Amino acid sequence: MPRFHVPGLRAGRLALDAAESRHALTVLRLSPGDRVELFDGQGGHATATLVDDAAPGRRARRGGRAFVEVGEVRVEPAPTRRLTLCVAACKGPRLDWLVEKCTELGVDRIHLAAFERSVVHVREAHVTKLLRVATEACKQCGRNRLPLLSVGDPWRTVPTADERLLVCDPEAPATTIGDHITSGPGALTAVIGPEGGLTDAENAHLRSLYAVPVRLASHVLRVETAAVAVAATWAAASRA
Repeated sequence: MPRFHVPGLRAGRLALDAAESRHALTVLRLSPGDRVELFDGQGGHATATLVDDAAPGRRARRGGRAFVEVGEVRVEPAPTRRLTLCVAACKGPRLDWLVEKCTELGVDRIHLAAFERSVVHVREAHVTKLLRVATEACKQCGRNRLPLLSVGDPWRTVPTADERLLVCDPEAPATTIGDHITSGPGALTAVIGPEGGLTDAENAHLRSLYAVPVRLASHVLRVETAAVAVAATWAAASRA
């Protein structure tokens, strides 16, 4: 069934917002009686039926608002395994791709960090656009929880004492990220620096936090490739 994002999802009759209504009525050409799936981005999800316009005697018109009758709203539990990516931002479409693919792979939080050697600096205003990218990815892949997107100081994502912290380093010893992702439940934060690398001061700070350096591959990876490599390894381990 087609999927639509509905913040504040509840049982009863609801109107989809303008963008979702346009997708339902104009792009997909759905009609009253068609079944759809709804999710609120916070774990809530439900099946619903497209119905006539709420105004008496009128039917939903192409280009107008789509109305749905929502059944029982179910809430899936929050995951016990959580992955945070503290990652340097990359340019244009590459950043959209990073957010899209990491959303599909189940990353819980994507923090676009401003490291000392970062070239791309994402501002808070751009998060709204990236959230739309994440929402579309959730619609496509069947995910009911949106990832948390944030920007700024990389140390905002420093994990608590019961969480693990890894830093992706192409010059790290033979230890690979798979050795750490598959060993133990709970929360994990992985730091992925800019293509210019982390500074000595940043590496020293991470060592003070007991971050474990790990390798992702035999070769140096672009930022977005590294992010997806971490997320894909995490997703595979979570399914085991």
